[in-house]
Amino acid sequence: MAGLEDLDFDGGQIRDALVRQWEGIAEIVPEIDLDRPSRLGGWRKREVLAHLYVQPFMLSRFLKTASHQVPSTQLLENLSSTRSYSELIDVSAREGAEKGKYNFGVALEATLPDLLEADLDTTITTVQGSISLTDYLVSRCIEAVVHGRDLVPPVDPDQAAEAITAGALRELLAIRSAHCLPEAERLPVGDWIAIATGRQQASGDLAAAVPLMS
Repeated sequence: MAGLEDLDFDGGQIRDALVRQWEGIAEIVPEIDLDRPSRLGGWRKREVLAHLYVQPFMLSRFLKTASHQVPSTQLLENLSSTRSYSELIDVSAREGAEKGKYNFGVALEATLPDLLEADLDTTITTVQGSISLTDYLVSRCIEAVVHGRDLVPPVDPDQAAEAITAGALRELLAIRSAHCLPEAERLPVGDWIAIATGRQQASGDLAAAVPLMS
């Protein structure tokens, strides 16, 4: 499976895009009515933010494992395996929401120094195995863009973070259903991300190939 080399962004650009996207989410938290529904079925905005809240803290923990070993997992393998964690993710988000762990600004502030000082050429160890730090940051971009759009009103995505997300999802489609790529590439970026993650209905051959992840 392919990895970061197939995206048109270097590690520094990916980190900067993720930081901007995370900052955009943090800015709107004080204005959110947490108990109103999100665009993601079964989750209030409280659960969406509780899910996002753990992302920076997990990154800080994983950065402590940084090494120069060869990663065992590449980006698209990482993205493909997310479905197997869906029940655990749902339970974690609900528990976090009930415990009041949804102040994303606090999570970001705690993690930002570690992220900005990190060596982007390292490998980190996550619950899904070892992966290059830059590939992992791509996966966090996807989470932040997709779940930022789940909030109501949605977080306007950082343009680079959105492009990184769309590109990674196209790479995943190329592995699973390459014949659908032309159809996906004709879609506006926002529509493609929504379709690829099951937030919007697809048509034609693409309907049978998505969602790629949720």
